[in-house]
Amino acid sequence: MNPVRRNLFILTLLLCVSFGLLLSVNAEEGKSCVLCGMYLTDYTHVKYTVTDTDGKEYVTCGVQCGLILQLNLKKKFQSATMTDLFSHKNIPADKGWYVYRSSVITDMAPGLIGFRDKSRAEQFIKGFGGELLNYQQALDKAKAGLP
Repeated sequence: MNPVRRNLFILTLLLCVSFGLLLSVNAEEGKSCVLCGMYLTDYTHVKYTVTDTDGKEYVTCGVQCGLILQLNLKKKFQSATMTDLFSHKNIPADKGWYVYRSSVITDMAPGLIGFRDKSRAEQFIKGFGGELLNYQQALDKAKAGLP
């Protein structure tokens, strides 16, 4: 094999190995949002977890991806928890309050941010704008395609 072909072969092999390692690191379960691929370590304060009827959990970067995932699962959807922006505690998603389209984008635009308490969500709106939604209204926004 001539030197140019040999060097090209080695370079190609190194690129393939590097790319494979990169994929295996990014594909590790629990490291990225199952819907959009954003790194979950950057969004622990707003993560949203969906459980299907088989008991499998799917973690998303936030409310928006979580609600879309719920809709995609259809009859396989069992339950979901969301993370309160202020306390960082997980609560059942259907018990939460949501702020839509505030000036703060925590994960995905146009933005849905989860709150445990309605009063905290209303306080947030006073400072950063947005529309107050209950769980069903947030789900309806996701179903309608959001904006």
